[in-house]
Amino acid sequence: MSHMGEERGDQRNGKRKRQSSSQQTLSTSSSRPAKRSRRDLYLKGPLLGRGGFGSVFAGMRRSDGLPVAIKYVSKDRTPERLKVDGQGRLPLEVALMTRVTSAPACPSVLQLLDWFDRPRRYILILERPDPCQDLQSFCEENGCLDERLAKKVLVQLIAALKHCESRGVLHRDVKPENLLISTESQDIKLLDFGCGDLMKRSAYKYFAGTPAYAPPEWFRRHRYHATPATVWSVGVTLYNILCDRFPFRGAQRVTSRSRLTFPRSLSTGNDHHFCHEDSCSAPEPMPSTD
Repeated sequence: MSHMGEERGDQRNGKRKRQSSSQQTLSTSSSRPAKRSRRDLYLKGPLLGRGGFGSVFAGMRRSDGLPVAIKYVSKDRTPERLKVDGQGRLPLEVALMTRVTSAPACPSVLQLLDWFDRPRRYILILERPDPCQDLQSFCEENGCLDERLAKKVLVQLIAALKHCESRGVLHRDVKPENLLISTESQDIKLLDFGCGDLMKRSAYKYFAGTPAYAPPEWFRRHRYHATPATVWSVGVTLYNILCDRFPFRGAQRVTSRSRLTFPRSLSTGNDHHFCHEDSCSAPEPMPSTD
């Protein structure tokens, strides 16, 4: 989609009466911004990344200089909407993030600060920790994580996912690319709820996310349950950041006879339950994140 149309839209909106400063500095997505201009409130910077659903730019909040990320999402690619109490039907990603970022928030989940509804796309204003990079890029530049840092990442990731579960949200696309890591503190934040859904006890019969992180039961029976599938993706992520490879050649090939190996350099402590070059059977997915 051409950015020129957005610029013309911003210019038209700029002629309208600006709302009060208290409305311009929303800390959550609690109010639907129907008549405000993104350009008036946020300065757009360079492109940070581009994916299947849209593009993300660096940005800054004009009122106080806060670094933000500005995500543009095409409505053609994401037509789903969910009802949120007091706000009507919102775009899927906005609705899910509204649930998980409302107070009290989780420090390991990227916060939705604001959003704008446009005729052909919607715009998400997200917090942008600085300096940071996605965990996949961090590993590519620095090598596999040592066990100490991997444990720190894992603890924060589980806390983020348990928070999402408590808000009734299934992320469904856990992977290193969807984790931001601070290059100073090594704190992480879970991002990108574009593949998410509401939690339910019954099985899901539609998959959204990254196939390499999908659970074996999806390939065998074309159905899966929320929490076991999440735990599987966490395990694949942990193995990936520790070993710089996927645990199996493909989840679609995993059976009860599949073997999982770990490098000899990893710890043999009881807290880790790691095997060395001797192989061990692939465990059944855990029922919860506890």
